[in-house]
Amino acid sequence: MRAALPLMLFLALISPCVAQTTVPARYADLPGVAIYNNGYVLSWDPEYTQVTVYNRDRKPAFSVLERKDDSSTVMWAVDSDGIVAGAYQPRGLKEGRIDLLDLASNVIRTINTGSYIPQQVVFALDHTIWTASYNAANDGTQDFNVLHHYARTGEELGQALPWSQISGDFTHPVIGIIRGGQLLYVANDRIGWNAALHPGPRTWVEVSFSGVLLGKYELKTPDGLSLFPLAMTRGGNVYAMIFKSHSARFAVLDRSKGVWQKVVGDPGGGLIGSEGDNLVFFTRNGAWTTLNFVPCGWLRVEQTP
Repeated sequence: MRAALPLMLFLALISPCVAQTTVPARYADLPGVAIYNNGYVLSWDPEYTQVTVYNRDRKPAFSVLERKDDSSTVMWAVDSDGIVAGAYQPRGLKEGRIDLLDLASNVIRTINTGSYIPQQVVFALDHTIWTASYNAANDGTQDFNVLHHYARTGEELGQALPWSQISGDFTHPVIGIIRGGQLLYVANDRIGWNAALHPGPRTWVEVSFSGVLLGKYELKTPDGLSLFPLAMTRGGNVYAMIFKSHSARFAVLDRSKGVWQKVVGDPGGGLIGSEGDNLVFFTRNGAWTTLNFVPCGWLRVEQTP
């Protein structure tokens, strides 16, 4: 019976990561791979001046410039039904908006967010929109909510995460604009945010949909290597890239211990997101880019001596 216990424990630990392997997807002449969103691919040109949305048939749906009408896009996201969200900030103005586009690049709705300027945007499973940002009208003396929640009709559904609850050394949260990257994620039961709260390593912050702060985790491995989250599965498993890795290339968040555990067993290539509980990796071979869908259970915690 003793010999069976480790196996039983191992199976219990990986059961949330069990998923079916999906057939690889091949894309021709993809200029660059950055984000996989709900079956769609967002790809930027090398200068990050234009973004292209690739449809589920692996062909380009449309391309748009990052600057539009004297406004600059700060983040893109795609919903599971193909609705695209672009968060914009007009240059020189302390106000923001979210444009919703169809797969023909037509703007079907604009959500004006006032002095709250969304700099990260993500779709939840119920097709609502979560954003992370700051209030540009705030002089630093008033508290505000970092996360805002919107319906696709434009209605604001709520706010969460007072800045005073997580604030570190900065007056405002440094949300960050990462062309071709993502800082805000959503799972079945939580929102994850890659936040800058202090000089130095960033912090992974998790919040429930009701606004309860679930945890904060410094983005470093136990031996001091810096991390950058790249995927959050539907079941809530978070995977981060290890900078200057020596053995494992990625780490997974172990909430029970409050640490990031190095993992091995990845298929190689770059990690660009998740599909359900599968992780999405890409590789290049000449003019072809292949996306591989790997059950997250394949990535095993690295055994240390």
